[in-house]
Amino acid sequence: MVNVFVPSIEENTKANAKALVPRDSPSSQAALVQGSAFRESDYTSAVVVLFETRGRKLGDQDRQFYDEVVRRLRNDKQHVQSLLDLWGKPVTKSGQQSADAEAATLTVRPTGDTGDATSSRSIDAIRDIVAKVPKPQGLQTYVTGPAALNTDTLDAADASMFTLTIVSVIVIIVMLLLAYRSVARALIPLVGVLLILATARGVVSFLVGLHILGISSFAMNMLVALVLGVATDYGIFFIGRYNEARRAGHDKESAYYESVANTQHVILGSGMAISGSTLCLSLTKLNYFRTLGPPCFVGMVVAVVAALTLGPAMLALGGRIKWLQQISPTSPMWRRLGTAITRWPAAFIFVALLVVPFCVMNLATYKVSYNDRDFAPATVESVEGYAASDRHFPKSQLSVDNLYVSADHDMRNTTDLITLDRIAKTILRVPGISMVQGITRPNGRPLEHASLPYSMGSVGTKIGENLAFFKDRVADIDTTADHMGKLIEETTQLEQLTGRLEDLTSQLTEGTHLSREATDRMRAITDEVRDNLANVDDFFRPLRSYLYWERHCYDIPICWTIRSLNETVDNVDQVSEQLGNLVKGLAIIDTVTPQMVPQMHAMTEHMGTMVKEMRAMQSLTLAMQSTLHAMIPQMEVMIHPMIDMAQAFDNAKNDDFFFLPPESLQTENFKVGLEFFMTPDGKGARFSIFHEGEAMSPAGIQQTRNATAAAHEAIKQTALSNAKLDMAGASPTYRDVEDFSHNDLILMMLATFGLVFVIVLVITRALVGSILVLVIVVLSFAGSLGLASLIWETLLGTQLHWLNVPIAFIVLVGVGCDYNLLLLSRYREELDAGIATGMIRAIAGSLSVAVTAALVLAGTMLALLSSDVKNIGQAGSTIAIGLVFDMFIMRLCLVMPIARILGPWFWWPQRVLSRPRAAAGVRTAAVPPL
Repeated sequence: MVNVFVPSIEENTKANAKALVPRDSPSSQAALVQGSAFRESDYTSAVVVLFETRGRKLGDQDRQFYDEVVRRLRNDKQHVQSLLDLWGKPVTKSGQQSADAEAATLTVRPTGDTGDATSSRSIDAIRDIVAKVPKPQGLQTYVTGPAALNTDTLDAADASMFTLTIVSVIVIIVMLLLAYRSVARALIPLVGVLLILATARGVVSFLVGLHILGISSFAMNMLVALVLGVATDYGIFFIGRYNEARRAGHDKESAYYESVANTQHVILGSGMAISGSTLCLSLTKLNYFRTLGPPCFVGMVVAVVAALTLGPAMLALGGRIKWLQQISPTSPMWRRLGTAITRWPAAFIFVALLVVPFCVMNLATYKVSYNDRDFAPATVESVEGYAASDRHFPKSQLSVDNLYVSADHDMRNTTDLITLDRIAKTILRVPGISMVQGITRPNGRPLEHASLPYSMGSVGTKIGENLAFFKDRVADIDTTADHMGKLIEETTQLEQLTGRLEDLTSQLTEGTHLSREATDRMRAITDEVRDNLANVDDFFRPLRSYLYWERHCYDIPICWTIRSLNETVDNVDQVSEQLGNLVKGLAIIDTVTPQMVPQMHAMTEHMGTMVKEMRAMQSLTLAMQSTLHAMIPQMEVMIHPMIDMAQAFDNAKNDDFFFLPPESLQTENFKVGLEFFMTPDGKGARFSIFHEGEAMSPAGIQQTRNATAAAHEAIKQTALSNAKLDMAGASPTYRDVEDFSHNDLILMMLATFGLVFVIVLVITRALVGSILVLVIVVLSFAGSLGLASLIWETLLGTQLHWLNVPIAFIVLVGVGCDYNLLLLSRYREELDAGIATGMIRAIAGSLSVAVTAALVLAGTMLALLSSDVKNIGQAGSTIAIGLVFDMFIMRLCLVMPIARILGPWFWWPQRVLSRPRAAAGVRTAAVPPL
């Protein structure tokens, strides 16, 4: 039903995939905060569109194609949150273009978080948009970057699902045929396994579709492999015990009940261990584990329930249709092996002590890889894009770290820019960091002309440009000093003239006073003469009248003379009148002239004071003149070093003395940089950090930690000392993965160990034995991981993926408990025959079943190598190596030999006899006692 009415697990996985790193992780929070502050995105994913030309440089036609891609992407509001169009701006162009000018990048923020279904759909839409724009001849585009790589990896895992299933089934068929040498007998577990797999896939898909479970492609692959392998193991357990009973002489029905009665508790305990171990993954923080644990838990519950119900039914059906009729005799090898372990346990322990330390020793060189690129198929677009990037850019061009600095004030000022540049150059000095882009270095290099020495040099240049003008003005000062000396001389002479004028004015005052008095007396005399002449004129008036009447008076001399005399007498009146006016004028002059004398005296004194002031000014001018004359050669000497220093710092790209004048903040180029590297309110700034080597590696993660610490050191005791620093990007993401996985691994180890210990203790009821099993499980896991490291890293030259450790741990511990329970449970059943005989019977009767089951499960896990995603194959091979190592080294050479040496103490606190009970109490067994 679930496979008919419910979409396939592949469809539901693709439609409901979850982000692999939680949103509350530091790197995700940094990406979200940064995206919100810059108004770019509400999600964590980012991809890079790489433009590459082979054999030619990027030209105008490529730029037009780029602009069209940018335009179309901006129009897709559903799938594209924002673009970081750095190549489209001259001030930031070189930072996004390769040195050979054959490649450029465009950063795109898709809708969705890295790894989730929304992000995958958005990336598919972005690729579709880019593919539909007609490309110029010779231009190739790749949509790549961490999010695209993650999507391609998940798609590759989905595409490999069918192949993986087919290969797993083929491996199971081959292993069953080798074990049973009968097609009919092999079909019994095979049919049941396929039914269980179909049911588990359908149930998990149904729950995923209801959003009850999260899932990932990795979880889907592991689910199929686990269900196939474990379900086959359970079938082998039933058939193995059934065959043993038939070989002991039981009929089909009693053999059936013998098998079911003595196997179900082992299957239940094993199922609880495996499903419980996978469920422990839900306690973790990383979505890598949280999406893996619950689906595998549900699948294992389905497998256990089906094994406990369908398994007995298939066993009964096989017996009735005679598929299990022919029972091949058991090989004496297993009895001999049991005898050897019982008699010489120390020898087997010695072998284990040789092998286990050798395997564990390889952990000293064990290194994990966080670079998903190394594990994805080489043919997917994102990996091809990474390869294209490597041809033109440094290794980590597509795996950029973004440091976000948030302050409580606007940082768009000279003071804070100095601190921001200090952050950038401090990070750049961290070993392994190749380039830092920010507002003070938008192209990854120090801004041209943005240093204090250059500013000083600019001042020197301007001084040099004005030096000629300065010299002219100094010459004018020289001229002024000369003219001032002449002016002082003239003013001194004027002072002397004013003094003489004062003396003359005093004399004039006295003369004017005398003249006034004389004139006044003259006027009195004139008035008296006038009056006397008036009396004479009155006496001679008749004669005067005659003279005027005489017509010929002009011709008579005496007449004209007397007449002229009379007219002269008449003018005496005018003389008297004018003398009166003269007296008035002299009176005014006589009044004013005394007043002029003190004024002239004051003027003389002021002229003296002015001469003194002018002499003081002359002294100052001469002092300034001599000073300026001395400064000119010094300035000429000083200017050239300043200019040379500025040029040297500019050419050396030295960033030790960053300084940007306030007026530079208003330039258009700087405003372009503000758009990309500072938030609109100026309270946030970001830096793009590039690694020299691979960013997604342990070394890259450590470099990110060091860069973050360096940034914190850079803001100490500055105006930004209270600023908050957040790091986002590929390397910070895997830094969180490293931190979370470490904590998650400890948590799942404690939970799994506790669970396994309780299950083993409940089934075996042996405290010492349970502790021993737990210790050996730990050693088994360490040895298995060391052996896998030896094979993959030393022999094959490929580092193990970081997921290998937790996944291998969960499976190996859970499944390892499976086989331990099978052997120890059988050993406990045979204790009535005595410890030695019971061990031989347990090994002879169950070891072949355990080995077959382990090899089948190991083969199923090896089938994961058929996946196109290498880390899935690595996980499968690591588990397979661990299963074989655990079975043949740990179980045969440690668990059973130590149990033999401990004897009854292994079963403490149970009371166990070393020798067999009375014959009446001995149960029928397949192997007789010694």
